Amino acid sequence: AKSGSLQSKLEDLSPAIQNGVFIDRDGPNAQNGFIWRVTFLDDAYPEERDYALRVHSNSLTTTTGSGHVAVSLLNRGRTYTSCTGPLVVPSLGGLVKGLHYYARVSARNKEGYSLPNRDEDSVAPMIVPAAPTGVTLEVISATQLRVMFGSPSDNGGDTITKYMIEWSTSSDFANAESSTHDYLAGGSPFFKNIEGLSTGVYYYVRVRAMNSQGYGISQSSTPSSLNPHQKPSPPTNVRLGVTSDSMLTIGWSPPLSDGGDSIAKYRIEWDTNPRFVSASNPPNKGYVDLGPSSRSYTVDLLSPEKSYYLRVYAINSAGSSQAQMSDPSWAFPRVQIPGAPYSLVCHPGDSTGVIEFSWQRPNVPNHGIQCFSDKDCPTPYGGSLPQTDGGEDISEYELEVNERPDYTGSDGRLESHTGLHSNLDSLYPGRMYYGRVLARNSVGSGKYSPSISCTAPL
Repeated sequence: AKSGSLQSKLEDLSPAIQNGVFIDRDGPNAQNGFIWRVTFLDDAYPEERDYALRVHSNSLTTTTGSGHVAVSLLNRGRTYTSCTGPLVVPSLGGLVKGLHYYARVSARNKEGYSLPNRDEDSVAPMIVPAAPTGVTLEVISATQLRVMFGSPSDNGGDTITKYMIEWSTSSDFANAESSTHDYLAGGSPFFKNIEGLSTGVYYYVRVRAMNSQGYGISQSSTPSSLNPHQKPSPPTNVRLGVTSDSMLTIGWSPPLSDGGDSIAKYRIEWDTNPRFVSASNPPNKGYVDLGPSSRSYTVDLLSPEKSYYLRVYAINSAGSSQAQMSDPSWAFPRVQIPGAPYSLVCHPGDSTGVIEFSWQRPNVPNHGIQCFSDKDCPTPYGGSLPQTDGGEDISEYELEVNERPDYTGSDGRLESHTGLHSNLDSLYPGRMYYGRVLARNSVGSGKYSPSISCTAPL
């Protein structure tokens, strides 16, 4: 038999034993006996085929006779899985983001820990960054917006490498377009111009930061959306009318282009100098801002001895349009003929051949421009009625009635009244008559109102 240790003898039993055995020995004890413990280092086989030791022959002798050899199983064979894989430390967190840590690993058995093995590299705990701060949006031109933003309050423990800017015409950022900003050397705040946008269309904008872990959550801009726009074009159809000996009225239409943004207001300016640089004091010089729905304005308390120049601006959030001078460019206040009466109505009277007519005092001056978009003309200083009368009291109303709409028929009548009502009798029963009315003052007769028609009762 080959001599040697028990370990070497067992390890010679290949290929049954490939990874060897581990043997430790205790003894001798008080009876001069020894104990060998054998651990097979190969993975365990199924129980019926697992490693086992038994006495093949016993040739030991002692002073008292043959020696005794006993074999017993201490632990059944076990296969250990590979001791590799990830481990989150500490399991409940607590490490400082961005601070680099080193790690080492030791193995342990019942005898204690092995010497550690360490990774030469360090690593820092990190996550994606927080949202950028101070994201604001502003208009640059009719096709450009500019977004300004600052660094996140938390970089996630890692260096911010770039930012993503997204924009969309929808608040849910459906079909959003995007661009990145990666020049960060100058530090925040950062700026990004968004170009090639459609004038007047509202765009929503948001920004997110990126580090080595990816993009963080986004931050929407303030305001949440803006429309690229520019200053509007000047108002159109700017016309000037003389209302009375103390008033001038200017009217206008909206500009051809609002610049991509709603008109916020109109500014009316007047002066006694054509370049609007006189040293005159109000009311001979001044301006007024009106709402976007306004289409006319009357300047009052003016002097009939001065000429006045008027112009209009359209204003949106980008600024003011160029001024548009009125047509004519100047006028001086003076008394005028009255405006046309309005709301002329007629209906058959209670008797045969009678038609009743009624009307209202003029509400628009003779020049046809409404004094204001939402109210009557001003009353003169010390007066009580709006100056749609031209600055002179209306002395009478002239009602004309005729069987023909062009007022050339032989069956017609012309009557003057100081009030706002007339009953015409002795008309031909069953015949349709057309009627119109004008107002007259000391300057002359104003324009007729629109015609109406009624049939004289039978």
